[in-house]
Amino acid sequence: MGLKIFISAGEYSGDLHASNLVKALRSFVPDAEFFGMGGRLMAKAGVELLHSFEEESVVGFLEAALRFRKMHQLLIRLARAARKADIAIFVDYPGFHLQLAAAVHRMGVKTAYYIVPQVWAWGGWRVRILKRHIDKAIVILPFEEPLLRSWGIDAEFVGHPIIDVVDADDDTIERPKGIEWTIGLLPGSRKDEIRRLLPRMLKIKELIQKELGDRVHFFVSLLGECKWKHLLRGDPTVSVFNGRARAIIKASDLVILASGTASLEAALLKTPMIVIYMLSDISWIMAKTLAKVRSVSLVNLLMRQSVVPEFVQHVHPDEIASVALNLLHDKTLRNKMISKLAEIRSILGERGASVRAAKGILSLIR
Repeated sequence: MGLKIFISAGEYSGDLHASNLVKALRSFVPDAEFFGMGGRLMAKAGVELLHSFEEESVVGFLEAALRFRKMHQLLIRLARAARKADIAIFVDYPGFHLQLAAAVHRMGVKTAYYIVPQVWAWGGWRVRILKRHIDKAIVILPFEEPLLRSWGIDAEFVGHPIIDVVDADDDTIERPKGIEWTIGLLPGSRKDEIRRLLPRMLKIKELIQKELGDRVHFFVSLLGECKWKHLLRGDPTVSVFNGRARAIIKASDLVILASGTASLEAALLKTPMIVIYMLSDISWIMAKTLAKVRSVSLVNLLMRQSVVPEFVQHVHPDEIASVALNLLHDKTLRNKMISKLAEIRSILGERGASVRAAKGILSLIR
C-alpha cells in the first residue's frame, strides 16, 4: 500500500510550488496518494482536493480575523482528514498553516513545512510552533537554515523553487508595434490585495500616460474574473491578461508590482521594478509594531541594500509615477539596477529545489 501524503497550500504561489513538489515526490514514491487543500495546479498534479483555497486567500491581520469562523471550521475539517496521513506537508500561508500543523502534529502525524514563515521579519512567537510541531522545515532562502537551526529547528536549505519556474516558462507576449515603452502592472493574486493596489496603479498609469502619451503601453495581470477586467477591456492603452505575470515581466521595460515572489521573478528576468506594499490600516499598525526588518522587498532583503524602490502603505501615485519615468528615461539608473538584479540568481541557490525538498521530506519517514 502506498504512502498517504496530506499537502496543503493556501494561495496561487503556494499552489504552483506545491504542485511541483508533488511531481518531485511522485518520482520517488509513484504509488503515493496525495490529498489536501490547494488549487488547480495541485489538482492537475493529482492531488485530491478536499478544499479549493481560492476564496480564502487573504493578506493582513484584520482580513484574516473577519473570516475567522469560516477558516476555523475549515481547519477542523482538514485536520480530521490529515489524521490518516503518513506525513503532512504545509506550503507557505503561515496564518492558517501553523494552526493546522499544530493540530495535525498533536495527532501523531509527521509534519514538514515547505517555504516557512518569515520569522526573521516578524512574528517571533511562531518559532515556538515551528520548534514544537514541525519535524522538518524546508527553507528557500540561504540565511534561514542557520537561523532556524540556532533555534533548535531541523531546517534544510534547498534553494528557491522560483528559479526552475522562471527558467521553464517559455510564455511570451508580443509588444505592440510602434510603442517605445511597455510597463507591467502586477497587483498580486489575492482579492483584498488587488482591491487596494490596482486603483492606485491605474492612477499611476494615468500620470505616466500624461507624460508619454501613445508611446507607452501597459500590461495588467489579473487572475480570475473581476470587475476590473471588464472596466479595462475598453482601454486601448492596456492589455489585460489572466495571470501570465512572468510573460508580462519579460515583455516590460518596467514593472510596478505588489511585494512578494513576483519581485524575485522580475529580478531573475532582470527587469527593473518598483515594489508597492499595502495592508488595511489596522493590519499595518500591527505589522509595523511587530516587524523586525525595514525592507518589504525580497530583493532588497537578500541584497542587503536598496536596489529597487519601495513604497510602503501610504502610496502616493505622483511620487511613484515620477520614479517610474526616471527609470524609463535614465539609462544609467536602469543599467545600474539591472546589474544588481543579475546578482540575485547566485544568492537563491541552484536549480532543482523541488527535488531536493522532496528528498528532505521523505527522509522523515524512511
